[in-house]
Amino acid sequence: MRVSAGWRPVPDKQAVAGLENNTLLVVAKNGEQTVGIARLITDGGHSAFIEDVLVLPEYQRCGIGKTMITKTLEHLRSQLQPDEWCSVVLISARGKEYFYKSPGFPEYPNENAGTGRHLGLDATRPNGNSLVLNGVKKS
Repeated sequence: MRVSAGWRPVPDKQAVAGLENNTLLVVAKNGEQTVGIARLITDGGHSAFIEDVLVLPEYQRCGIGKTMITKTLEHLRSQLQPDEWCSVVLISARGKEYFYKSPGFPEYPNENAGTGRHLGLDATRPNGNSLVLNGVKKS
């Protein structure tokens, strides 16, 4: 599905792990054929990420993507207690930003937030990040 959307393919091992470790996987089918997916990943607290909202090109503009986003947000909202809230993040594909307006996702940058950033890490390119910060001092 990723390739049909013009996205970089994911190796099978990573794809299986990703699909097995979702909080929620929404799958749209036409008979036995999978025509769309949306994945929800959460920390179990107040942060959630909607990833890989994909619909096969020949099924786009039929309401499938909108329905998958709606069902994902309904599921997430159903998990919240009356005094709880959750920040839901997604990054749209270039040219698809309009799609996320109707479910309520604001455009960025806006008065409350900057543009955001995305980093695709690759095993062949060291990122230089440290996992442990020792000796941190005030400036």
